[in-house]
Amino acid sequence: MLLPARRLGLAFLAVVTLPLLACGGPPPAAPCFAIRADSELRAKDARKTLDDLADHIRLSPEDEMLRNPASIADLRLILRRDVVFLFPVGAAYARSLNTLDGRFSEAYFELLLGESQLVASQVLTTQAAWVGGDLRVARASLASEQGETSTDRARSLAQLIRVVEEGNKISDALGIVAPSHLARGAEVIRGLRTEAPNDVRTSLLVAEYHRLRGEWSEFDAAITAAEGADRSPAHRYLRAMEQVERFRRPEEGAKILREALERYPKFIRGQAGLVLMATNPPMALRELKKLEAMNEDHYLVALLEPTLAAEQELMKMQMGAPPRAPR
Repeated sequence: MLLPARRLGLAFLAVVTLPLLACGGPPPAAPCFAIRADSELRAKDARKTLDDLADHIRLSPEDEMLRNPASIADLRLILRRDVVFLFPVGAAYARSLNTLDGRFSEAYFELLLGESQLVASQVLTTQAAWVGGDLRVARASLASEQGETSTDRARSLAQLIRVVEEGNKISDALGIVAPSHLARGAEVIRGLRTEAPNDVRTSLLVAEYHRLRGEWSEFDAAITAAEGADRSPAHRYLRAMEQVERFRRPEEGAKILREALERYPKFIRGQAGLVLMATNPPMALRELKKLEAMNEDHYLVALLEPTLAAEQELMKMQMGAPPRAPR
């Protein structure tokens, strides 16, 4: 994942690109290019890219202590802090327990890891659209300056281009790997529906699964079974995302999450949801700063902070700088 330099010592690893075969001759009826790829090879390369990045992430001392979980309490803390980078080790440890609580934890880790990776892939694609105008200006300006990056403005332009391009590369890897985690989560949930059909945690997992698939009648049945007098943060998150994904009412979704955060100030996943519901860079940056204050290691901070910070700095320069004459 795209990480600030202070957290990642190694250079960003490139994702393998797909060769495009140009077509010759008269224009054919079908598109004049073909994507040639080996699905198994792409999956291996994508997973290796993400594993290598995760191995070199430097977490805060609080989260670093959870890198090797040793109890259900550790697993719950990883989930509560939404440390997506540690979800794979959390799932592996939960699976090794071979207990009911372990299976619930594994299902949550796998399902939420798959969702987080899909969201991250989407965010990395969306960020290019958020800063599309400035990105176009950046590329045109650097081209006219013949590659010179000696000024603050030129360096900011180059930084903006770099973080967006690197984000686009990693987005592909995330999209390839995520479905395997969702499939594993679904497998564990199927077992839990037999083993613990009346447990509210089973209903919440089933609701989460059907929300991700956009199966709203099944979601309704599961979320209703999970509802009680005291709705949990997980339940409120699901209801908030329903407003966004089912009814296309992001304002209502954000309202639910803000009310949940008033009651549960450490509801990190809820604050992450507010980042995702942002409709422009300034709003996203405001919500991102709140998220960073709750957990500086959060994956959305790592993904979005470089681009949003570069875009904001560039806007300041453009607003304060006099117009330049063309060379």
